[in-house]
Amino acid sequence: MPRDEFGVPAHIPPEISTTIRHTYYIPPQYYPFLKKLGDDTPELKPWMDKLMNGEMTFDDYEEMFYTFAKPLKIHRPLIPMPYRSEAEMKKSPEVAWEGAWLSFRQRVLGDYTSRHYFRDFVGGMGVGIFLAWIYVQAHRQYRIDMKLFYLEAPEHKINWVTPRGDL
Repeated sequence: MPRDEFGVPAHIPPEISTTIRHTYYIPPQYYPFLKKLGDDTPELKPWMDKLMNGEMTFDDYEEMFYTFAKPLKIHRPLIPMPYRSEAEMKKSPEVAWEGAWLSFRQRVLGDYTSRHYFRDFVGGMGVGIFLAWIYVQAHRQYRIDMKLFYLEAPEHKINWVTPRGDL
């Protein structure tokens, strides 16, 4: 069943669905964690209370999120640089050539496979059309023969009423 962004079934018109107060539901087993989170961070306490009481709407969630959102800090010196030994550095051109060779082989195989299957498809369609043409011609000739038989050979007609002689 299609639903809108709040999970309301789409066959309910927007005039009705927008009057419904959509709130977030959290299972009760999370309440101790949310209470501790609210106690540890006094700025978060109003939103945690709303969440536990089942009164937190999407607008409240957005307000809470953007109030406490902080830009991501990336410490680039802590990101390890990839290490390659001297032997690996010397093999770089060889590895690049092998990659290009494998790509070329894949391209050639793809071209061959597509041509092979296209040829099979066209050949099969040709044989099928030829057999259908033969069937249609045979049926057409049969119809012509039957027409001639019934028109030109009345003495051999089936289901003719035999004359009684009194007419």
